[in-house]
Amino acid sequence: MNDLDGLLAAANPVRADDLEYGEREEAVLRSITARPRGGRSPRWRPGWALPGAAAALAAVAAVALVVWNAVTPEPIPKQRYVTSGPAHAVLMAAAEKADRTEPKRFWHAKGEVGQLIQRDHRGHRYTLLASFPTETWLPRDRADGFGVYSNDIGGVRLRPLTPADARQYRLDGSPQPNENADAGIVIPDVPEGPRPEDRIFEGDPARLPADPVRLRTAMLTWIRDHGGLPKDPDAWLFREAPKLLSDPVEQPSQALRAAVYRMLAGLPGVRNLGTVRDPLGRPALGVAMDETSRDLGTLQWQLMLSPSEDFLMASRAVVVRPGTANSRVPAGSAQYYTVQRTAGWTDTPPAQKLPGARR
Repeated sequence: MNDLDGLLAAANPVRADDLEYGEREEAVLRSITARPRGGRSPRWRPGWALPGAAAALAAVAAVALVVWNAVTPEPIPKQRYVTSGPAHAVLMAAAEKADRTEPKRFWHAKGEVGQLIQRDHRGHRYTLLASFPTETWLPRDRADGFGVYSNDIGGVRLRPLTPADARQYRLDGSPQPNENADAGIVIPDVPEGPRPEDRIFEGDPARLPADPVRLRTAMLTWIRDHGGLPKDPDAWLFREAPKLLSDPVEQPSQALRAAVYRMLAGLPGVRNLGTVRDPLGRPALGVAMDETSRDLGTLQWQLMLSPSEDFLMASRAVVVRPGTANSRVPAGSAQYYTVQRTAGWTDTPPAQKLPGARR
């Protein structure tokens, strides 16, 4: 498409009323194996240095707090379940497509990820959209090797967000990624979430239950035990669970894919966007959920699903109202986005064997 920025504009959905029914008992799944995704490491945070006895008392208090949390972990919050409405219908239909999909030897996906970068260099202030291609190979059988997820950082494209940004970018010399220490554009890692304390889900998909209620509990239990429950558990699930569909550490079973769709369908606050266009201009069915934080303001997290197959075509976080960290970003711009050009099962192996392949 010629106007990518236009395609990244947010739709104007109507919020559906949340429907409730009686409480359902939720199972607790604690045995989740942490597995790194994309080589990320925990954030380091500075602390205060305390002298002498104060430091000793602080250490005792910290140990007591850890022991108390281990004995009495924070309870998983109850959920109000949505059981009807347009968004629920879209996601339940996606679950049925996943149920009918026959897996093959490899999951292969090629796509693109992007994010906005605000720059202030020598008086030139502008916002750029940085994007780069990705490719994933995930085997079903370990005899075919280990999964590979590649980011082509060398293929980064930089595009000014608005005409005014384009003018400032030219005046700044149109610098390219990491051109030099002073003038080059540094491409940062995509933040883990809209809040500095947010964590991404890094549990083992093979250990997750294929039941939507238990899946919700399992993911929240994992994040509670690896950094604490998020402030908005439903929005966190809406952000993190779709990564099992588009950017998994290991390709989940079709049963788990279907469970992800069904879990998302039951979250309160999920909106229907109707028929939309993804960033490549392809028609898709859209659902969304809003999340508000101080740093990034109000973001609308959008999922774009294929109307005909188990295929998460794209996801993006559209700025509804900017926050402190993206104050110059116009409403309707995509703060982050992921596009899958192609994704699905295949029996055709990659041109080069995957690492660890025995056949």
